[in-house]
Amino acid sequence: MSAPWDAVVVGAGPAGSAAALTLAAKGRRVLVLEKDCFPRRKVCGAFLAADGVEALGSLGLLETVRRAGPEVIREGSVQLPDGRSVPLPLNAPALGVSRYLLDGELARGAAEAGAEIRFGARVVSARGGVKARRVSWVDADGVHDGASRVVIGAWGRWDALDRSLGRAFLKERRYFGWSAELSGDSLFLAGRVRLYLFRGGYCGLSRVEGGRVNLAGVISEKQRRKAGPGWELVLEGIRRENRTLDRDLAGLRISSDGFLGTGPVFFTAKPPVEGGVLMAGDAAGVLDPFSGEGQSAALASGLLAAEASEAALSGAIPIDRLARLYTRAWKARFGRRFSWSSIFRRLMLNPGAASIAARVAGERLTSFAIGRLSSSRKAFNSQITNHKSQIHDSQFTIHN
Repeated sequence: MSAPWDAVVVGAGPAGSAAALTLAAKGRRVLVLEKDCFPRRKVCGAFLAADGVEALGSLGLLETVRRAGPEVIREGSVQLPDGRSVPLPLNAPALGVSRYLLDGELARGAAEAGAEIRFGARVVSARGGVKARRVSWVDADGVHDGASRVVIGAWGRWDALDRSLGRAFLKERRYFGWSAELSGDSLFLAGRVRLYLFRGGYCGLSRVEGGRVNLAGVISEKQRRKAGPGWELVLEGIRRENRTLDRDLAGLRISSDGFLGTGPVFFTAKPPVEGGVLMAGDAAGVLDPFSGEGQSAALASGLLAAEASEAALSGAIPIDRLARLYTRAWKARFGRRFSWSSIFRRLMLNPGAASIAARVAGERLTSFAIGRLSSSRKAFNSQITNHKSQIHDSQFTIHN
């Protein structure tokens, strides 16, 4: 079957747009289907770690983002409920940048590279064989159906497509996330990010472009039910539990847009390939936000999916081996980080245990955690530099 598209990318967030931009820049026919209309607000910690900054540079978008004035973040801390503060060292400067800005620039970059982006398009199915797949979607003009040689799933933390694919992670423990934009006296956050622990969750404060403050957090389903209806009540309870957060929020005001919530969120690695669809970003697994690596990992996995797809589209590897080789590459790149994230999550969600760990290890523990959860910059560079059309990494080597 002849496929009019080389690749269909489902989702125009960081992972999807990075994949689309990379493939379109190679001259591939790329269609991006995004259910939302950009720009739009998105629940997110708005923290782009050093590897993500480097990825933006490789995509040719870093200077554009910098001109918007994102906050340069050089240090951080973890604030325990008892008032103790533990330094959170950063390997290199990060950026505080809203998803409103970041997603918009990434999607624009993909379109300028030649990808066709259709907003307001909800994908309802992806099916077919190895050589070509059919993707169906619905938009304001009706129901559509098209063929593609490769499909990349970058639809985020959860989508109805996950249920239609029978993905097992839907049975895992659920969390919920929220965010809000604040204004007011935020000089204490200049160049800093702060994390605040409470029972069953944590939240963070940092500045983004324009000096605005982003508040974002996650909370377990159990604690969310206990808090009562509305994110206002959730935040009130957290402020009573964490005295430092209460003090830091005293001089800040929540914008008229109010709270934005999302859920459910499943903090787990997911199969990198399902039903022949290459998963990228949160669709392949959600790293705990305390790692600060979520957006960087999304960009990295989008680039990895694009490079693997390009290798198959160019004939460098047989397309019938794409799924297996991408799975191997994704696990080698991200598998260990998800394992460590699961271990450290137990501390982050148990302030009592975190306080004991802080007294015993303090900054050494946070340094150890960041080291285990962040990427290898050398490995990162080797995978994305110049977006080579051939996969030279041994993960993609075909053994006869």
